[in-house]
Amino acid sequence: MEMNAPLFDIDLPDLQASVNKFQPGNGFVWPQLFPLKFTRKFDIKGIEGDDGIPVAADRVAFNTKAPKKTRKTVGRWSGKLSKYAVSKDKDETEINDYLDAQTLANSATANPQEKQELVKIVYDDVTFCRQAMDAKVELDAMRIASSGRQTFPAKIEGDMATADEINFNIPTENFIGVSISDKKDKNGKVLTAAATWDDTEKADGLEDIIKAQDMITKKGLPKPRYAFMERAKFAELCAQQSTARRLFPQVKDLSVISAEMVNLQAINAYMSKPEYNYPTIVVLDTYVTVEHKDGSQETIKPWNVNVVTLSPTIQLGWTWYKPVPQVQNVAAMQVYGSYYKLTVYSEVNPMVETTMAEAYVQPALINRQSLVMLNTANTVWADGEAKETA
Repeated sequence: MEMNAPLFDIDLPDLQASVNKFQPGNGFVWPQLFPLKFTRKFDIKGIEGDDGIPVAADRVAFNTKAPKKTRKTVGRWSGKLSKYAVSKDKDETEINDYLDAQTLANSATANPQEKQELVKIVYDDVTFCRQAMDAKVELDAMRIASSGRQTFPAKIEGDMATADEINFNIPTENFIGVSISDKKDKNGKVLTAAATWDDTEKADGLEDIIKAQDMITKKGLPKPRYAFMERAKFAELCAQQSTARRLFPQVKDLSVISAEMVNLQAINAYMSKPEYNYPTIVVLDTYVTVEHKDGSQETIKPWNVNVVTLSPTIQLGWTWYKPVPQVQNVAAMQVYGSYYKLTVYSEVNPMVETTMAEAYVQPALINRQSLVMLNTANTVWADGEAKETA
């Protein structure tokens, strides 16, 4: 494949400036929960020595060409940093549209809108690729944070799907269900079984979180101070009668407590009382659009809605990255964003202008001994799946 100079009127300083103006992860939560961290090491085992991040995946080759698609794509897990890649083409028709717009913009009667349209044509693929890379990090980071591992299912990875798994070695006993709150006698016999969070009358979601925190504290480990959950799960927590009783213990008739009174501010005020020091609730509401092989798109919520993750810090992990090297002896324009390389080049047969982003990236968990994964839809962990109903 030839990587000729771009056909569009673009220079290296302008391309770099276009990339620099974007903050990584703008509009997503991963920069706060999984901030970027540079590594010179390529092998994930090297990173393990720094931050205790183990890996349970085989090494496989991942030198794959960035697919010519309209979506973000990811390379295979290789036992090293994962490779993300995405590219977008402008075909011959779009190139001719650009040339027409350029003629108008350069004319004596050109108006500001025509010049702005020219800029948009040149740089919209840069924006697309940047957003696609950020979306892929969000997708992986949120799935990892609500499962404790990374898998590569066909629904998300498409042709790059694999049975490999990255296991971050959270202790098995830290994966729990609502049975953590079962009421038992001194012999361990269950007297009253805890209910899943969709049971507004019997569930006690705050008790589940408190018990999960106690479980870690009793081990002498850093106490979980934050409980992360999806917005839909928080709505279930607010709807539970037990939550209203905790917030308003003096009220006997719960019917006088409106839904507006049981809110995030009120719950966290209760949880943060000095005599309690329970975990602060953090509500997430993130979406990512995935395009499938047939071109259809699906918007998904990458965080497992069933799962509440407890952590001692607001930061859940790092997004490790290593720069992708520049290709030598080509006329293509290559610049670096915060963690990815952006390349713009052309081909002449057929006439195509390509914008491509590539990155070596892997979100990874920290504080693994103190993390708790609570399945609120089941009595046990069950891989975060809801309890089957009869």
